[in-house]
Amino acid sequence: MVRQLEHEQLHHDSSPMTGERFSKLVEAMKRREERAPNVGDEAPDFELPVLDGKGATVRLSELRGRPVALIFGSYT
Repeated sequence: MVRQLEHEQLHHDSSPMTGERFSKLVEAMKRREERAPNVGDEAPDFELPVLDGKGATVRLSELRGRPVALIFGSYT
């Protein structure tokens, strides 16, 4: 919840990136780097909706031992 609020505060503010706002962004980036997995670490488990429209979900841990491809893109 804190990360979501932090994200909203930093990304929905149209003021210039100076002073206190810049300091908050730098601190948020430092915290993100501290939590981020290192190369070679096991991927953190997460759950996503299945794109069949029926409300099902899939967890990364359910796919252990099988190839998984994550495709990131923008559809805007």
